[in-house]
Amino acid sequence: MRDVEVRQIQYFVAVAEELNFTRAAERLAMTQPALSRAVRALEKTVGAVLLSRTPQGVTLTSAGQVMLSEGRSLLDRLDDSLARVRRAAGPSAPLTVTSPGCEAALLDRLVREYNGTGPARPVRAEVGTLGDQVRRLRSGRADLALGWGEPEDPGLTGVVLRYDCPRVLLGAGHRLAERAVLEVADLADEPLVDWSGDEDPLRDPGLWPAGPPGRPGPRVSDGLQMLAVVGLGQAAAVTVASENTRTPPGGTVSRPLRDGPRLPLRLLWSRERGTADVRDFARYAARCLQRGTAQ
Repeated sequence: MRDVEVRQIQYFVAVAEELNFTRAAERLAMTQPALSRAVRALEKTVGAVLLSRTPQGVTLTSAGQVMLSEGRSLLDRLDDSLARVRRAAGPSAPLTVTSPGCEAALLDRLVREYNGTGPARPVRAEVGTLGDQVRRLRSGRADLALGWGEPEDPGLTGVVLRYDCPRVLLGAGHRLAERAVLEVADLADEPLVDWSGDEDPLRDPGLWPAGPPGRPGPRVSDGLQMLAVVGLGQAAAVTVASENTRTPPGGTVSRPLRDGPRLPLRLLWSRERGTADVRDFARYAARCLQRGTAQ
């Protein structure tokens, strides 16, 4: 096991939790073929088949279930160790800011622009899921997290960078594609993609006092499936106003949902570790978004 790399364990855990290579690759901000190769290399190193791959999806073998449990434990211990090292390093260690993959481009620009000002403590970016972000903040592996919604953990605090209205992703030939702006009423009879995950910030029923828009459409588990469904005209998608939805891929168009709920885009950090460096980056990010230079 000495030849196993930490990144291989991280990759395997992501696939085992998602049970989907494409979704795991998006979570890790890497390509699906590269992820598949890394997991196969891990299987070769440990001498066991960890995943059963079928046209219907991915399942864990008995060895894979043990690997998932042990892998999570190893990563948790590593997080704790790294957090202790970073605390011991004090202000010499760079700040770490994490974000969901859909806002990776925004975070990357914020980090590059901030570091270009010559701060005493530079910043580096990491990408993860919403659940990953909270765990990293709690353990101290990350100093700040970028994401939507209200913090549920009382140990976290933060600042609102801006409020975003959702956007609607449509096939280029959709009857609503000619509209510059849409309203919730426009979606009354529209099938909308249904996400199988539980981290969609728009899933909260409290955001839709009159009930969610549209009617249930095809169920999808990752961004590629969503784009395929939308591009084929089988459904529309209501999404957070990320960089990806502002500049959608060919065959689709993105329109703002004018009367949709306003979602706060926040930077969060632990109340226990709200240092001056953390607050400096938060203030810089807020100024950038208010000016519109990082959008």
